[in-house]
Amino acid sequence: MLRIIIVFALIVAIAMAAVWLSEYPGDVRLNWGGYVVETSIVVVGAMTLVFAVLVALAYRFWIWLKHGPGRIGAIFSARRRDKGLEAISNGMVAIAAGDADEARRQAIAAEKHLSGEPMTLLLAAQAAELNEDNRAASIYYDRMMARQDTEFLGLRGLINRAIKEGDLEKARDLARRADELRPGTSWVVKELYELALKLRDWEAAEQALTRMARGKAAKGDAVRRARAVITYEQALAAVRNQRDADALSLAEQAHDLDPTFVPAAVLAVKLTADQGSSRKLHKLIGETWKHAPHRDLAEAIRKTVSGEQPADWLRRAKETVAPHNPDHVETHLMLAKAALASRDWGPAREHLMKAGGDHPSASILRMLAELEEKANADAFAAREWIVKSAVAPQDPLWICNACGRQEENWHAHCPACDSFDSFTWRTADRGPHNPDLIEAEIVREISAGS
Repeated sequence: MLRIIIVFALIVAIAMAAVWLSEYPGDVRLNWGGYVVETSIVVVGAMTLVFAVLVALAYRFWIWLKHGPGRIGAIFSARRRDKGLEAISNGMVAIAAGDADEARRQAIAAEKHLSGEPMTLLLAAQAAELNEDNRAASIYYDRMMARQDTEFLGLRGLINRAIKEGDLEKARDLARRADELRPGTSWVVKELYELALKLRDWEAAEQALTRMARGKAAKGDAVRRARAVITYEQALAAVRNQRDADALSLAEQAHDLDPTFVPAAVLAVKLTADQGSSRKLHKLIGETWKHAPHRDLAEAIRKTVSGEQPADWLRRAKETVAPHNPDHVETHLMLAKAALASRDWGPAREHLMKAGGDHPSASILRMLAELEEKANADAFAAREWIVKSAVAPQDPLWICNACGRQEENWHAHCPACDSFDSFTWRTADRGPHNPDLIEAEIVREISAGS
């Protein structure tokens, strides 16, 4: 707007000057070197104006000669940058779509137009990963690490590369370097935690878990459960190193962190019994059975008294264990097994029927078959229970929630997929029934009982 006003003012001024000159004409006489030049004032004004215009044009031309090549270069550079950014965008889309060939082509195009740019290096590394070119990916990540603005991204890429290659120690060293570069970054702390778990470095895992909890990267219940498992593993390590006092303290901590964690309860009972404190053991048995009734815990409690007769164990189970969780299935199973061992057939049948309910498991039906065989010598009735057991729901097992692996004992890491704390006590699907297998199972059970 200001420029328009100025131009308009100049035009008005020139017009006024022209009018004034036309109203007051005059002559100009120039004597120079023996020459005499005469003309009107209007011609002189016009020549002056033309000269000023020529000088202005010459000045603009000089400015263009001075800055023109740079501006032309800037135009071409802008075009290259636009093409490079377009290649990066297309490359990222190709990576998201899993198109390895297209990602590689776009990475080459981006490198051509934007050589050395951070996003170009990242695209090239990701494209190499997609094409399974591990060497090229590592080279690009190394180049990213050499730059201050991309070092952190380069470290993340190399960490993932090391994990894929199974070099967990290298991955942890790189993660520690990333943590030094940007302390407290959530994914770095989580990576340190997971690597410590994979390396069975329980102390480092606990430290990383504490940092995750402070940074709110993990929820309270999940943190308590993970800390219980880690503390339990530390207790096992103390047992292996014959540090009994430390082992007991750690087992109790694990149980306190998660009273429903069966392995910690079992270990705490065993170690407390070894210590010889009967009052403490009695209290612990009540607490553990209240929160974590389980057949492994029942067996651990039974073994706290060595050389105990079956009838004595049945009486102790009734008096000191069962009252803390009287209606639980595991309580009835514990009492049924104890009654069978002491040949107390009536209570054995009663507790087996209560434990089985409407859908008794295979093991309960097999115990009923054993009861018929031993109490009544009734092979026909025993066979009927065995037939039912062949198609009954399976007994609970420790089953990995990640891969479905079934184990008799709990493991912190799944032996098949190495998932951490993935085992839960539950019933697996039996699958389709095979009559031939059922008959074979019947024969095996009868043979075992005879």
